[in-house]
Amino acid sequence: MIFIDSREASKADEIYRMLVSVFGEQVGVKALEVGDYLLDGSEGIAVVERKTITDLLNSMKPDESGRGRIWSQLDQLEEAGSFEKILVIEGWIGIVRRVTEWNESSIYRLIESIQRTYEDLVVIFTPDWKGTGYYLIAKYRSLQERREPRDLRLRASSVSKTLEEQALYVIEGLPRVGPALAKALLKTYGSVKGVIDALASKPSAMIREEVARVFGRRPPEDVIRHARDIVIRRIELD
Repeated sequence: MIFIDSREASKADEIYRMLVSVFGEQVGVKALEVGDYLLDGSEGIAVVERKTITDLLNSMKPDESGRGRIWSQLDQLEEAGSFEKILVIEGWIGIVRRVTEWNESSIYRLIESIQRTYEDLVVIFTPDWKGTGYYLIAKYRSLQERREPRDLRLRASSVSKTLEEQALYVIEGLPRVGPALAKALLKTYGSVKGVIDALASKPSAMIREEVARVFGRRPPEDVIRHARDIVIRRIELD
């Protein structure tokens, strides 16, 4: 199935109709927690965030956190799960110098910073909505094809791993905890036991602040809260 976020569908009707013309009833619209497109294939899952050049410029403006909205969106995308994460930048960047007062070089610096910050994020450039549609079609088809297993996370196996990798393996087993957050939790609390003890005994707000000192940003509240609930429930069952 391909799911399009309901807000995105209202803005990108051409892409929606293009996908429906190819995949028919495999295309649906619903509110997505992260991203604009969820490509749920038989052999893999990808979440795609689409930004036109105008969207990208608007999302660079500082929000209440003091950072641009693009960063909070990509933070949520990074920690949402172990699926493929893709940022599509749609349009000709050169339009900036013609119709806006933005410095074009600031966009290139932003894109470079995004690629350095989010190691698992793939950045794709398309010329227009039709190019985006063609990319989504090709990507979804590739997710339908059987291929050799690919270790996107350390969850593949704990055999023959170093102690550090084994610790990451355990922490990544918590729901919605991705590799980057798992590393930050372990660095903050020192060990698997330290992470579990913190989740079991500290409020989510405190954990988020403590991890932010290592992580560079506060992890999503719902991710920490969910991890806490799982740990506490497990302790109660034991």
